[in-house]
Amino acid sequence: MLTFLRGRLWDTLGTAVLALVLAVVVWVNAIYQNDAPYQDTFPQAIPIEMLNAPDGMVITNNPDEVANVQIKAFSSSWDRLTVNNFRVTVDLEGLGEGLHTVPLEVTCSNPTVTIIGTQPETLYVQIEHVQEVEMPVDLQVEDEAALPLGYAMGTPMLNPSTVTVEGPASQVKKVTSVVADLSVAGRRESVDLNLPLRAVDDAGKQINGVTIEPSAVNTRLRIEQRQNYREVAVLARTSGQPARGYYVSSLEIEPATVTVVGPPSVIATMPGLVSIIGEVDVTGATRLIAQRAQLDLPEGASVYTEGDADPSEVLVTVDIDAVMGGTTVEVPLKTRKLREGYSVSLSVPSVDVILTGPSVVLDELALDLVEAYVDLTGLEAGTHQIKVVVELRSSQNPQLADLAVMSVSPAFVEADIDGPAPGAPGTLPTLPPPSASDPSPTPEPPATSESSSEGSLQTSPGTALGEEPEGQQEESDDAEVTPEP
Repeated sequence: MLTFLRGRLWDTLGTAVLALVLAVVVWVNAIYQNDAPYQDTFPQAIPIEMLNAPDGMVITNNPDEVANVQIKAFSSSWDRLTVNNFRVTVDLEGLGEGLHTVPLEVTCSNPTVTIIGTQPETLYVQIEHVQEVEMPVDLQVEDEAALPLGYAMGTPMLNPSTVTVEGPASQVKKVTSVVADLSVAGRRESVDLNLPLRAVDDAGKQINGVTIEPSAVNTRLRIEQRQNYREVAVLARTSGQPARGYYVSSLEIEPATVTVVGPPSVIATMPGLVSIIGEVDVTGATRLIAQRAQLDLPEGASVYTEGDADPSEVLVTVDIDAVMGGTTVEVPLKTRKLREGYSVSLSVPSVDVILTGPSVVLDELALDLVEAYVDLTGLEAGTHQIKVVVELRSSQNPQLADLAVMSVSPAFVEADIDGPAPGAPGTLPTLPPPSASDPSPTPEPPATSESSSEGSLQTSPGTALGEEPEGQQEESDDAEVTPEP
C-alpha cells in the first residue's frame, strides 16, 4: 500500500513539474511575442573615460571623446535607457611613451541589455612624458615711439619675474621665452596691470599645448613727463557774426594740445592752456573757415615737436552752418498730361506743402518756384485717386536744392476725368441706335441721267451734311458714283 502511494505521489509530482515547465515556456513565449528584443545603435553617443593614466605622462593627440554603442534589448527597455546606464572606458594601465591602439570597453547597468559593439572599436592614443621648466618673463613694450612728446618711461617691474611652463616634452622644448605684451601708445599715466602670458618659440610664434603657471604677471611701468616740459591745451576765439541766418556750429584746433619746453621758472608758472595770437574773424561768413594761427607763448618757452611742421602754429577750423527752419505754403494744384479732348476736375484747388531748410532761403522763397501737380498720363474717363507731386525749381534758384519737402496735404486728390464730347475735333460722330418702331428704310432709286448730269449726290430729307441716312451708312461707304456717258 505504501509503495502504491509513493508511486502515485511521484506520478503527481512529475505531472506538476511538467505543468510548471510548460507554463514557464508559455509565459516566456508570450513575453517574447509582446516585448520582443531587437538590435540597434543607441541613439546618444556615450562619453569615453580614460582610466589608469600613467603618472608623469600625458596624452598629446586628440582621440575621440565619445563612442556610439550597438546593443540588443527588449522593446520596453529601449524607452527607459539613458546615457547614464552605459560606461565606455579605455584602460591605459602599463602603457609607456609612444602611440598605442587601445580597445574600448562598454558596460551597462541594465542586465537585460546585450552589448554588441562600439564605433570606434579602438582608440589611437599618443602618450608622452610631461616636462616642467622655469622661465623668466620678458615684457615686450610696444609703440614706445608713440609716447606723447615730453614723456618718458622708467624700468618695468614684473611680479613674478619667473613662471613655470608645463606640458608634453616635445612642446616644451619648442618654448624659448614667455612674454607679456604692453602698448604705451598715447599713455601719460603710469601702468599697473595684470598682463596675460604666452609661450613663444625663437620666431615669436605662440606654442600651444603647454600651460603657464601663473598665467598672468603684474606689471608696473612708470610714465612721467620730463622736467622743463609741459603739455597744455590750445585756446582759440572768434570775432564778429556770420551772415544773417548762419551761426558758428563748431570750432576745432589741430593739434588741440602742445608740449611746451623752456626754463623751469617759466614752465612752472604757465597756465594749463595757451591762446592763439588774435581771433578768427567770421563776419558775414556762410561757410567753413580754416586758417593757421600763431601761438601766444611766454618769453623763453617754445613748442616741442617732431617733423617738419611749424611748432608755433596751429590750424583753426570754424564750421558755419545755416539756421534751419520750416514753413507751410499753399500751392495751386495743376494737372499734367491730360489726354487731348478730355476735361478734368480736381477735388481740391490747392495743397498745403511743408518745407524745411535754411531759414534764410525760406524767408526769401518765391512761391512761383514751388509747383504741385498730378500726373494724368494714360488715364481714361472716370474717377481716380492721384498722388500729388511737388517740385522745387532749383534750376531757377540753386538755393532751393537745400530745401526738403516734408509733407503734402492732402497727399492724394480725386480727379474726375470726362471724355471728349461727340463731334469734337478728332472724334467720330455717334449715331443713335434704330428703334423697333422705326420703318425699314426704303431703297433709294437709281440715279437718273439728269441727276448724274448735275454732278451731285442727293441726300434724304433731314440728313445732315456729311452724314448718311440711318441704316445705310455702311452701304454708302462703298457706293460708287457713276459718271455721265
